[in-house]
Amino acid sequence: MIHINEAKRLVKRVMLANLVSEKADLALTPLVSGKHGIGKSQMVKSIAAELGGVCITIEGGTLKEGEITGLPYQYKDDAGNSKFRFLPYYAVERIQNEQRRIFEKDGRQLPLDTALHGDENCYAIEDLSAGDKTRLICDGAVKPVILFIDEINRTENSVYKELMNILLTRSVNGYRFPWWVFFVGAMNPSTQNSIYATNEMDPAQLDRFIKIKVGDNASEWLKYGKHAGLIPEILTFIKENPKTLSSDSKDLDDEEKPTPSPRGWDMVDTLLRSEPLLQRFFTDKENEAKTVERDMRNLITAKLGSSVATMFFASMVSQSRALMPEEIFADDENLSKLSDSIQKMSAAKKAQTCDLMLAHLKENIEFVILQKARFDIVKKQLSMFIKSLDSSTRLLFAQNMASATTDDGNILIELLFEIFESDLIEILDLSEKTRKLIEGNS
Repeated sequence: MIHINEAKRLVKRVMLANLVSEKADLALTPLVSGKHGIGKSQMVKSIAAELGGVCITIEGGTLKEGEITGLPYQYKDDAGNSKFRFLPYYAVERIQNEQRRIFEKDGRQLPLDTALHGDENCYAIEDLSAGDKTRLICDGAVKPVILFIDEINRTENSVYKELMNILLTRSVNGYRFPWWVFFVGAMNPSTQNSIYATNEMDPAQLDRFIKIKVGDNASEWLKYGKHAGLIPEILTFIKENPKTLSSDSKDLDDEEKPTPSPRGWDMVDTLLRSEPLLQRFFTDKENEAKTVERDMRNLITAKLGSSVATMFFASMVSQSRALMPEEIFADDENLSKLSDSIQKMSAAKKAQTCDLMLAHLKENIEFVILQKARFDIVKKQLSMFIKSLDSSTRLLFAQNMASATTDDGNILIELLFEIFESDLIEILDLSEKTRKLIEGNS
């Protein structure tokens, strides 16, 4: 479980990755999940202070419909025509005023035609490089703003939709927030067993966040307590009785498991690319290789799940890699070039190669069958490939093959039975009489 001090660094990495990302349509938004009173709000305020900026907290649980997006009002323009505008939420108005100040301080002039941009975005400065943005914040020329939306899943349904729209589009009523405004969401654990009164996020909504689950840690809390000046009696008691720090009820835990997705991998790419460009925002200790690696493992696990993250990092440090089916079929029928390499591969890489092979066969085997000469060679290559595997991987491959169907709905093993015959007989644990009958008919 990630403790609050570690979560602070992870949230900061995710948030700042937006500064240097070139993916205009992909925003990274940290979503912190943890028990009440664990320190989520204080953590975000601390990040804002470190960056020389401000944190504007929006208490989701206290909002009413229309408060965040603004309420409509009627007015007369210069020509006397009746028009409607939205009175913005106070935080939005403060950001708009600061954006105008930065624009005018930079000596810029408004474009002659603002019709397409609208009055709301006429002071936007979007022609800056990643280096310019990081420099302006580090030099204090631009003070970043963190919009911290707390208890996002404890709101009324109508408010929840408004908040989600702002978080996901980074805009409100036509006004797009400037690049120096960052978003962080916080929520109480939301599962079927949770005792919190919460709204459930559907998988599509959750996939747009990087959800960081925060747990309590007595030793880390004691550091905070000492820094905050809590009386020694409390610190001593918690040190001697760490279980009294907070409830250990399972009903307060977030048991939701992250799952991989194409968008998730895109976010992981952004995180890995951004890290070297953001080192000036972190201390030397935070930039140490071990710390960075641990942070990236935690973030990738938070986004894709522990098993996928483990496989990914194992592939990065492995001396070998999984073979693509195209490589195998490009060899001769005896796999003269690749047979030794396959035998020397780790069990994980062999399994990955088998998975890739299975997916390839499901998609292409029916087309290959139409070319008899080519199909004969492919069968020999598959036979050699299987012989190069260890017995356990070979049996697992045969099992997966037996339950697979082609893209056209045919049973894959029926098309390639002669290659897997001996392995399938072993899997099925047939009687000696049945074995002889099958072998005699083959």
